[in-house]
Amino acid sequence: MSNVTYQSALKRNINEVAVAKLEFDAHREIANKVLLNFYDSFFSLSLDALFNDMVAHMIKLLDRNAQSTSFWYIFRYKSKGVKEYIKDNNIDFMAIYDLADKLKLVRDKTLFHIDKKGVKDPQAIWSEADITYGEIEENIDSIFNILNYLYEKEFEYKFEIPKIDNLQYIIKASIEAGYAEGKES
Repeated sequence: MSNVTYQSALKRNINEVAVAKLEFDAHREIANKVLLNFYDSFFSLSLDALFNDMVAHMIKLLDRNAQSTSFWYIFRYKSKGVKEYIKDNNIDFMAIYDLADKLKLVRDKTLFHIDKKGVKDPQAIWSEADITYGEIEENIDSIFNILNYLYEKEFEYKFEIPKIDNLQYIIKASIEAGYAEGKES
């Protein structure tokens, strides 16, 4: 593979994980502050969209298909440096690998495909995948850190994720509109 392919893959993958991180943070901030009252409210749909899009970015990022230039391509291309970084920074690499398996199950059975067996109980597929919020957060951070290490080595500057805007105005509007109730901090 050429260096141009590697550089393009690195740019695309770090953008995928950055968007996933922003969506995860926005979802967490809203979900931790309000109890939504109506399933079909704009705010419920927004939370679902943030979560599903974050998962979609993570699925693309962790796709192990040999034709994919995902995180795994980057890992193979720069394996020595990545392995050293993982060791030096105490990153649980198997947790990333395990999350890839869990996301593949969700992808194949319910999120991007409507499986014949899974259609009867999509929640059972999510239960079987057993993906936790903490697991997503830890792996997003680990993957971002690995990719940013490589990004800085390749382009000589760090990739900066923009700070998420203060979502208090959205939270306040949802409560004032009666779509949600504030949670106790």
